[in-house]
Amino acid sequence: MTSSALVRRRTLVGSVLAALLSCLMLVVQAPEAPAAPAASSAATQTGKVRGNIFGQTGGAPMKLKMLYFKGDWTYLGARNVFGSTYSISLPEGSYHLQFVDKRPAYDVKKFAPTDVFVKVQGGRTAVKNVRMRRGAAITGTVRAGGRPAAKARVVAANAAEQSFETVANEQGQFALGGLPAGNYSVFTYDRRKVWVGKSLYVPKLGAGEFANVTIGLARKAGELRVDLYAGGAPLKGTTFATAVSRRTGQFWTAKVANGTVSFRGVFPGRYRIVVNDAGRWFGRTGSVKNGFVRSGRGAFGSFSLTQRGGAFTGLVTREDGTTPMQGAAVRLYDKSGDLVSEVETPNSGRFLVGGRLRAQSDMTVVVFNKYDSDYDPVTIPDLTIGLNQDKSLGTISLQH
Repeated sequence: MTSSALVRRRTLVGSVLAALLSCLMLVVQAPEAPAAPAASSAATQTGKVRGNIFGQTGGAPMKLKMLYFKGDWTYLGARNVFGSTYSISLPEGSYHLQFVDKRPAYDVKKFAPTDVFVKVQGGRTAVKNVRMRRGAAITGTVRAGGRPAAKARVVAANAAEQSFETVANEQGQFALGGLPAGNYSVFTYDRRKVWVGKSLYVPKLGAGEFANVTIGLARKAGELRVDLYAGGAPLKGTTFATAVSRRTGQFWTAKVANGTVSFRGVFPGRYRIVVNDAGRWFGRTGSVKNGFVRSGRGAFGSFSLTQRGGAFTGLVTREDGTTPMQGAAVRLYDKSGDLVSEVETPNSGRFLVGGRLRAQSDMTVVVFNKYDSDYDPVTIPDLTIGLNQDKSLGTISLQH
């Protein structure tokens, strides 16, 4: 959004000039952008989903968070739900709605997350009721080096790749409620990052059932420091990485900075690392080279990102073919006509559009002057791109 300029009109002349300027702004408008190569024929229609939410809370109103996803589980957003009904407007399509109890993780009466699948039709309201059920719970005590592990972090993960966590109190006691039924691996992290232990397995935990466990962290932890590289040079920018113990399956996540990531308080042994995307480089998972951790010692390993996103480059000039054009818009569309990326040329006239493209074909680049409609737009169709590729489109001259 743009904000209107505030003009202090001290004189009649100032008022007249301001009015004239306003009129000129109404008459001299920015040129209209060229249409996408494959514009949709009609606007997407929307519908609504409404429903009741059932659950026993002892008379207190329910406080939930509703997360909504596309049919393929692509995350779209979330909103709070208070009370026993819900409503949401969505474009036509298939969706998953997930309802999560907002009570604290340590509340053993907490509902387990509940998912429902809905199909939305334009101009119609779908009704989908939701029933919340009390989740399972894991309780227990954590000791580190033989003493209560105050503020230890406890994570329970199931085979559906769901994880739930809580923090122990000063006596090392913890409770983790609202768990879906299933088998759980319990990972525990010493707040001081001094002691570690193997994960604890809790099988066949049913809805509403409790499991009480004793966790002992009796082994001295180590440290893993990994230098990250991309294209033969230290990885630039910031991202996140996760180290996964090959022996226990326990994982540690840390921020990458200056091409290095450090994991403190880790279990001895070898590691796999999961590095997220960074800049134009695609993340990947693999073994840490020279990354064998020993108790009470540091290990120093390395890992490389090998795939960079593709991009189109070029130079936009005026009609003479040599004078760079500043302010030219360069738009990149995929084979479906959807806008993938857009950049505006600086005073050098040079551009790089895309940057993180995977291999694909039938792409289109459209170049036009955003501020002067006298210049004819240029369309370059049938483009292909690959990983680790910067494809030059050469010099693009916009003609009057």
